[in-house]
Amino acid sequence: MKSSALQEHTRRRAHVLTAVVAAIAASALSFSLVGGGTVDRPRPPGGDLAEQLDALRGANDLVRATRADVGRDPALYPTAYGRLEAALAAGRRTSEPVPKARPGALEDLARTDVLDTPAWRAHYVCLSLTGSSGLDAATILERAGIRDKAETEALTYLRTPDEDDDALTSLTTRAAFLQTLTCLGRDDQVPRSVLDRLAADTAHTAEPVPVLYATDALRVVGVRSHATRALRDTDVLSEADCGRLDPMRRAALALLRGQLSQQTRTCLLPSLHHSDTQTRWVVRRALTMRATKFSETLPSPVGSIRPDGLVAKAPAQMGTLTATYNTARALTAAGQQKHAPEWLKKRLKQMGSDPGLDPSDRLPLAMTCHRLSLLCGPQADKGAEEAAELNVPARLTAENQRGWYGAMAARAEFGLSCRRSSVKLSEEKDGRLSSRSLRIVAVLTEAGCVTQAKRLTKGIDLVAYAREALRKGELSAASDAVQAALASEQEIPQSLWDEIPGLLEKHRDAAYPDLYGDSPSGVASADATRAAYYLLA
Repeated sequence: MKSSALQEHTRRRAHVLTAVVAAIAASALSFSLVGGGTVDRPRPPGGDLAEQLDALRGANDLVRATRADVGRDPALYPTAYGRLEAALAAGRRTSEPVPKARPGALEDLARTDVLDTPAWRAHYVCLSLTGSSGLDAATILERAGIRDKAETEALTYLRTPDEDDDALTSLTTRAAFLQTLTCLGRDDQVPRSVLDRLAADTAHTAEPVPVLYATDALRVVGVRSHATRALRDTDVLSEADCGRLDPMRRAALALLRGQLSQQTRTCLLPSLHHSDTQTRWVVRRALTMRATKFSETLPSPVGSIRPDGLVAKAPAQMGTLTATYNTARALTAAGQQKHAPEWLKKRLKQMGSDPGLDPSDRLPLAMTCHRLSLLCGPQADKGAEEAAELNVPARLTAENQRGWYGAMAARAEFGLSCRRSSVKLSEEKDGRLSSRSLRIVAVLTEAGCVTQAKRLTKGIDLVAYAREALRKGELSAASDAVQAALASEQEIPQSLWDEIPGLLEKHRDAAYPDLYGDSPSGVASADATRAAYYLLA
């Protein structure tokens, strides 16, 4: 089970597990102005950059990747948890039944919502049909053409969890897949030893949300489990100030304890308006675990179920650490890092002090805080330590390029020494360097591998490439080309510096002119804004 607020704990998607590191490294890091002679640089815009970042503020107080509104098409994730929440509310308000899911609509969604793997899609289908009569998840998945793949994926993971997954991701995934196999009538294929291991891991896990899901899944198959570690010090945690404990964790603790204190009620009530459907469901579940007069007066769900029984994506877009890091780089390039928005600094420090922060968030958090010269707390400190321990592959290949990018980008951010690595650049048909190759050169430059970067770009007219990319509106490629040119000490004429502001003008967001879009006349994005200020720096 997964949440956009606790995504790594609660949504196991392959692209999510690697996206932060890949995206961070895929963009060029900041460059030093070396070589090319002395030139007069126009004073760049950006005086209002920090203030205008409010336009990219996400619902979780991180920066959104783009200012574009999120689409309102249905998706499996909000459908699953939106229907679960509505069912809880309907149980207290029988005059408002949950609209039935139309089999054809759910089949199409299970077939086309490809951001999730087949097993996760099956999981969401099962959740969507919880308590529904006349609809069978196995039949829906069979017609969608993913049932066999989903069952195989779930059984394989339960028997042999992915070694690359951290403990919390593994526990959450196993709990979800056990619940899915039970829903599909295949839980008899799960060995008892697998169930016993899941129960043991549940007892030794401190994070309450995955523990709650694991105990739920094990209970259904008749296996008793104990939330031993998660419930340690629970009295202190449950009475903590509202801001000190995430609502999902607070609700999960209440459900594991089977007790709902007045403090917990007070802290959870505002989260019934949270943008994430899973958060709202867990919170409402905690608030309604005892049939009381209080639970009867809870507000109706803020989300709505369509006539076909599906739920659209939340219009509020969540920010990401990747986009936040790109924004931090833009602020630095514009000389505005000291003026980073207070809401952003507060959020970063909260994450840095959160003992339940997903381990995969520590490194990008540390990089962002380092770029903004913020002391964000112990989690960011751990991320900085992890950066120094990252191994750079001895040879860059297509298979290891994500890890290579991530390791080099982290070393670049923290000013660690250049690590020797064999690199061969790819070229386009016309002999020019590919965009991927320019990104490689940019990361090498920032990681201190300047000699290697110069050797790789010898004889290549990077200035011409930058001009062409700018005229095509390819801001990231242009930024990478300029950085590579500076690193290789190619002469960058004054005329290019003079042209850059004018060429970037068409990329300025019409409503927020100190932010930049990926395409001319487009809305602002974090990466395009980073690329623009690197070109203007």
